[in-house]
Amino acid sequence: MYIKATTALLALARGTALTLQDARGARVRVLAGRLWITQDQDRKDHFVDAGASFRVDRDGPTVVEAARDDARFVVESPIAGALEAWWPPAARVSG
Repeated sequence: MYIKATTALLALARGTALTLQDARGARVRVLAGRLWITQDQDRKDHFVDAGASFRVDRDGPTVVEAARDDARFVVESPIAGALEAWWPPAARVSG
């Protein structure tokens, strides 16, 4: 069976980061902790606390880092199957 996901639940340890590639339209919803989000060609850094969310508004790399303590968050895609393209190949699990 192949499932095209629209939502991914993720966790990062403090100080670790994940890069989303060309994730325009993705919504990052923070469940616990605080994320530091920076987008390609965006002069502003975004700090998103638990209970808040951030919408990626451009293509290119978007770096999501756990800024304070460990963080848990959800990445939501408006398009079924788009999540698979956002993770770099090294982060994918084959099976």
